[in-house]
This record gives sequence, structure tokens and C-alpha cells, in this order.
Amino acid sequence: NLLSKLYEEDSECEEPELVQVYLRLKPCYKPSNLYEIRSDRCLITSLDTTTAGHGRRTQHNVSKMYTFTHIFGPDSRQQELFDSVVKDNLKKLSEGHNFTLLTYGASGSG
Repeated sequence: NLLSKLYEEDSECEEPELVQVYLRLKPCYKPSNLYEIRSDRCLITSLDTTTAGHGRRTQHNVSKMYTFTHIFGPDSRQQELFDSVVKDNLKKLSEGHNFTLLTYGASGSG
């Protein structure tokens, strides 16, 4: 499987992160087959698509792998996220280190 091979190569090439990117997934009311959490760092999305051209329709599945500093699953709580991401950086900020926190998401998403 190509994605498995990519994931193995990614885990072998660990480099220091200049920018840390965290993903927090909202709880879903319906189970979703659109993504799979492979580890606390790797998420694979899967989308069925249809393309049309030259009088033919073709259906195929498009999968993409994304790697994050850490993935917080749907069951994670605000306190867990704060303790893991923000708390130590606030201490460093008070010691004179630079720190920028950017959050992005739909309104009310947490």
C-alpha cells in the first residue's frame, strides 16, 4: 500500500519542527468514513470522486495523508489541549521567548 509506505518513510525522517501544527477534530454525530486517524500524528482522508470526460464517467477514490505535530481526537477536552499545547509556551513567553498561537476553524468549533 502506497500510503503505508509513505507513512513509514515519514516516521523515519523526523526533523525539528519550526512551526508546530495541531489538529483537533470535533465530535461527529454520525460516524464518518471520510478520514482515518493512523496515529497521534497522521490522518488520512478518503474521498470518492467522479470525473467525466470524452463521454465517460470514472469513479475513483482519492486518499491523502496529512502529518501534524499532534492530533487531538473527537474525545479530547479543552483542558487536555491547553495542557499539551499552550501551558508550557505561556511559561516560555513569560521568560522572554517568542510565541504565536493561531487558531482556525468554524465559529463555535472549540
